Amino acid sequence: MTDLITQYAYGPILPVTLLIILIGLLAYKIIFSFEIFSPLANQPISGPFVSLPAIAFFFMVGFISLHQFSRLEDSKQTLAIEVSSIENMLNAPDANNEKQQEIRGLLKEYLDVSLNEEWAGSLNQVASPKINQMIKKMMGIIYSPDFICAPNSQDTKYCVSPLLGKSYVDNLLALSNAHNKRIQLGQLDSSPIRWYLCLGLAFEAALTTTAIHRANKTSAIISLTLFLMSAWLTAATIALHYSPYRGPNSIQPIPLLNVQKIFNGG
Repeated sequence: MTDLITQYAYGPILPVTLLIILIGLLAYKIIFSFEIFSPLANQPISGPFVSLPAIAFFFMVGFISLHQFSRLEDSKQTLAIEVSSIENMLNAPDANNEKQQEIRGLLKEYLDVSLNEEWAGSLNQVASPKINQMIKKMMGIIYSPDFICAPNSQDTKYCVSPLLGKSYVDNLLALSNAHNKRIQLGQLDSSPIRWYLCLGLAFEAALTTTAIHRANKTSAIISLTLFLMSAWLTAATIALHYSPYRGPNSIQPIPLLNVQKIFNGG
């Protein structure tokens, strides 16, 4: 159900809105329905105490926001490393070498599968098994004993220079690590425990905000509404960034698409 809702750019706002409304209704119902809270009409809660749950709630919001936006930055860096690794191998000199041409073909397959199955298919939540096979094939080529030319060798039809060979190794390892991290970031949804704590603090803050105005329903409704509006705005902002590959500000594989156009002659 969550995946069905969050596949839309602004889909996460719906459950957040419903939860905030539910918190407000429960807080109002509890304060004005249970007799245990009736003495508050004559002896209201101390004002400074009311702010403590709200402060705790917004501290929790800040903690979750820091985690979410750090994931977004990590995803941008990971995509940049992935693209630069592919481009470095494509732009390597001596492209007529047969083994280099084979690597070039595997990189084209890597892009096609990555864009179609991982980016478009699962929003980077599921790694394609084909990708690992391609990386293994490229490693088999690059790490083969005859990939690097012997010293003073004149025949470069089947081998590359030691410096170029090291460049291939470094870029392929960077590509493999970047791909694994991209999938990890796509799978690493926010811990539900943090959300439970956050919503629990919002509920407690809503209770205290309503309780301090137990003697006046109009004041209670106004204060509760104002708090719920601020809580909704902060929670909705976090929900729209809960995954770096979903939402209105999600990361798009535009650099990878540009490299794919080069292969396709675009």
